[in-house]
Amino acid sequence: MIRRLAAGLIVVGLAVGIWALWPRDDTDPSPTTTPTAADPTSSITTVPQPTSTVSVVTTSTVGTHVVATVAEAEEILRSLWFGWFEGIYNQDEARIREVVGTQAMLEAARSQFGVMEFTAPPQSEAITSSEVEILRSDAECLATWASVSASFRPGSTQGVQILRYDQGRWVFVGSWTHREDLWEADCESPLDF
Repeated sequence: MIRRLAAGLIVVGLAVGIWALWPRDDTDPSPTTTPTAADPTSSITTVPQPTSTVSVVTTSTVGTHVVATVAEAEEILRSLWFGWFEGIYNQDEARIREVVGTQAMLEAARSQFGVMEFTAPPQSEAITSSEVEILRSDAECLATWASVSASFRPGSTQGVQILRYDQGRWVFVGSWTHREDLWEADCESPLDF
């Protein structure tokens, strides 16, 4: 009962936050950008912003960034899932460490060494996602709801994936079966390595 109440309050809070931050017709249509000096390979996206807020810089390669579109989220998910499957397929712990941020996720991958079924070696382009929805996106955490499948292995995975931005890259930190699960804590918890 308390979980449902807490989940309901979170949903109401998110709805109020979205409503409060939703662009209005009275915004300044002139685009604004903020250059980033830390990463010369970043691409800066020009986004119309209200004059009373700070503009958001997004990059498509490296650097801290807020994921703004489902396409960006899908690209990040594909990259991480590829590393996950490739590491399990090759039983390569170092490869798994490249895409996870917690000991629990590393252990989850290790438990699949020699167990997970593959019909072919993993390939990035064989990984597809559908029903992708961004549940939370900020500079440090990306939470998505998605259904992910890969033609090189049977079945699919559907649920909430929690990604954290750490040391210039996105990493898996958690996975939850249901949207209403208490996944928000994964966005705040410390990374193990």
